[in-house]
Amino acid sequence: MDQAQHHPSGKTRHKEYSLILTMVTIPVLLFMQHNTNLLITVLINLLALVTILGAAFSVVRHADVLAHRLGEPYGSLILSLAVVILEVSLISALMVTGDTGPTLMRDTLYSVIMIVMSGLVGISLLLGGRKFATQHVNLAGIKQYLTALLPLAIIVLVLPATFGSGTFSSGQLLIIALLSAAMYIVFLTIQTKTHQNLFIYEHEDEGDGPDDHHGKPSAHGNAWHACWLIVHLVAVIAVTKINAGSLEYLLTELHAPPQFTGFLIALLILSPEGLGALKAVMNNQVQRAMNLFFGSVLATISLTVPAVVIIAMITGQHLVFGLSTSNAVLLITVLLLCQSSFATGRTNVLNGAAHLAIFVAYLLVLMMG
Repeated sequence: MDQAQHHPSGKTRHKEYSLILTMVTIPVLLFMQHNTNLLITVLINLLALVTILGAAFSVVRHADVLAHRLGEPYGSLILSLAVVILEVSLISALMVTGDTGPTLMRDTLYSVIMIVMSGLVGISLLLGGRKFATQHVNLAGIKQYLTALLPLAIIVLVLPATFGSGTFSSGQLLIIALLSAAMYIVFLTIQTKTHQNLFIYEHEDEGDGPDDHHGKPSAHGNAWHACWLIVHLVAVIAVTKINAGSLEYLLTELHAPPQFTGFLIALLILSPEGLGALKAVMNNQVQRAMNLFFGSVLATISLTVPAVVIIAMITGQHLVFGLSTSNAVLLITVLLLCQSSFATGRTNVLNGAAHLAIFVAYLLVLMMG
């Protein structure tokens, strides 16, 4: 279906200004990437950060239009896949640099889970509960996400910590990669074919009209948005790849915790979608927000693992999966808390405060290194 929204072309909000910034940033990074002056390095990385964020927002902006036109649950799915593509692109660009390579995927996966399931979910439930007192979700749909997330998170990030090596062997890696992909295929079957109704809270969509949606008005067709989405993805990859060495040097000079690179990647890829989900919550569309949140986490684990495993095997990279004891405790806690928070299909400010408490604990452990 290649349709445009019925808006005059002059009123479309889709302007590709972020690409201009990318075209300016890349030559600057190429010229200054070997500079060792700390102040200049900081400025270079700030420029790269702004450019990557601009391109990432553009990716999600175009995905958002496609998401609205496809409707739920396909809308949340396409946004989740856009986040995964961003993540794999950033990880693959940074894997070949510095000592963070072996643990980068583990740190990023863990950061995505904690930022979303403790931070973003906590803020959403707290703000939504403060505004509406009680919010409702389709309990059966949330349970489907958590049913898939719980075993995958434990198998990928906690189980290998019990091994003497702290990670999987090459043969085990292939099995884990296939298991992750297979779990996502099963989940997609449930989400898009056999049980679509589980991922929709009907009352959220009763008042939707032509202009009452989360997508941006656009006079362009789906193919146009798909092409620009790819262009901005390439921009993210290019800027990240060129700036990888400079970022590693800066983090080393600032004595940043080893896990900070993964945290930064997770924050970058989640920020556009996170803001969109928070907006949905404040419009009392909490089901849409939770579809985005949990869908992104599930897609991240299920698809990033096989993608990065393949890249690592081709490039000869070593991957470390097992979390430290303190991080494993926090991961298990937030997974159990999600089970409790959504157990009745109703949420309030207490649920949000509990999730944010775990997020603060996560940040404390992160800063301890």
